[in-house]
Amino acid sequence: MLPSFPLSTLPSLPDAVFAVAWNPVVPGVVATGGGDDRAFLWRVGSAEGTAELGVHGDSVACAAFSADGTRLATGSLDGTVRLWDGATGAPVSTLEGPGEGVEWVAWHPRTRALLAGSDDFTAWLWAADTGATVAVLTGHAGAVRCGAFLPDGRRAVTGGGDGDAALRVWDCASGACLATVDGHGYHEAGIVCLAPSADGGAVLTGSEDNTARLASTASGRPLATLAGHEDSVESVAFVAGLPLLATASLDGTARLWDAATGAPRTACTHPAGVTALAALPAAPLIVTACLDGGVRVWDARSGECARTLTGHRGGVQALALSPDGKAVLTGGDDATAKVFELGV
Repeated sequence: MLPSFPLSTLPSLPDAVFAVAWNPVVPGVVATGGGDDRAFLWRVGSAEGTAELGVHGDSVACAAFSADGTRLATGSLDGTVRLWDGATGAPVSTLEGPGEGVEWVAWHPRTRALLAGSDDFTAWLWAADTGATVAVLTGHAGAVRCGAFLPDGRRAVTGGGDGDAALRVWDCASGACLATVDGHGYHEAGIVCLAPSADGGAVLTGSEDNTARLASTASGRPLATLAGHEDSVESVAFVAGLPLLATASLDGTARLWDAATGAPRTACTHPAGVTALAALPAAPLIVTACLDGGVRVWDARSGECARTLTGHRGGVQALALSPDGKAVLTGGDDATAKVFELGV
């Protein structure tokens, strides 16, 4: 197991970092948001070009760049989403509508349409260039804890939290609910995270009921139950190039599963709870963030730890891969964000 230290540590931040994002087009530009109600735009490896973005009314819970890199969206527990220039950090607009906190935002894969979920049981779809509301997605009976566009761009999926535990598939043009996955054979507690398959035919979800589930977006039926975790499943992913699914849990493990059958393959054991994971786009590796302050790189084929990335002095709450998959940006409870080379 090869240890590694940060390639770059961004200047000290005022509070814990909950959200990190990497611009997919503009080299070296990243964003962070956290408990001080502010977001920052950084240029990795340079003291120049750092921009402190305007103050939200509460913690910044999420951040994401548009597919063309021209816009950064930040979502706050104050119920607002703010848009910024993706290269300079200049303010663009504020998107309003949700009545309670916004915990996630997701950009359309090809346009500047933006989706966000709220604690008020709704999800909002905006045309970011005009600020116009395209659709308000209603039907969940709990906070909308996670969501994403499907790869076709015509549909979106959302997961409901406490009191709901349903996955919903939506038509983006009309806002109509196309399918609902819930009830017997599906989650028994709130959905925390989700990831669509590369073809959009299935969605992998993680839940507070300690399981992950795979469901069809066409039929709305559960396909597989991944059982074995002993605490909430906080992050899920499809492993690129391999018939494997990856899950991360507060029980201190990341687990790999057979994508066809849902059978367990291997467990990657950590010293503390695992808060996030990501699968590399061009290598059979997964990266995990842990509450012990470590970031780890695992071989998805064997389940062996290939590298431990150290430097945080508190739990790591968020991570984002660089566009080329060769580095990772992390944010932690120690009020720092760091960039590590993955050695791939």
